[in-house]
Amino acid sequence: MATITIDGALPQTLPVREDGTSFPFALAWEDRSVLADTRTELTAELIEGYADLPETEEGDTEALYARYGTSVQIANTLQQVLAAQAAEEGTFDPSTQSEDVLTAIFTDRSEKIDEIAEWTNQDVPLVLIATEYAPYGTATKPAGNVLWIDPFTETTFLQTLSDIGVVELFVNES
Repeated sequence: MATITIDGALPQTLPVREDGTSFPFALAWEDRSVLADTRTELTAELIEGYADLPETEEGDTEALYARYGTSVQIANTLQQVLAAQAAEEGTFDPSTQSEDVLTAIFTDRSEKIDEIAEWTNQDVPLVLIATEYAPYGTATKPAGNVLWIDPFTETTFLQTLSDIGVVELFVNES
């Protein structure tokens, strides 16, 4: 297994593995890109200590908790950024919102949010952790303007982070 980290802009020609083949995975965020052989290596770039987790059943459980904790941090930060952006744009005024809306937006994502059937606020998407809801948990997933982070597997974790624009995930289909 191998990774290559590129700080700054990507070069015209991407580096290749020692055998001359392309890396199957790449992840880009901010001014950094990582080319890797596995999704585990990409996830380790986002979560400190992840690469040191043992490849055992206990290690798998620790990895899930690490992805969950990182998902909560990302969701909390992104939720605040989205609310601040909407406030700056003049489309969201916290002083005119109901207590239920403010609670849903500003509750730490490690806390249970009262069940919401549908999030209809178009100005501020709700950022939630998928493992708190069906099919992983008992709560019903809210419909509507919701951004999901799913830490269940490395694949779902990276893909949902890419889906919501936190990172860009590239998978070499060949």
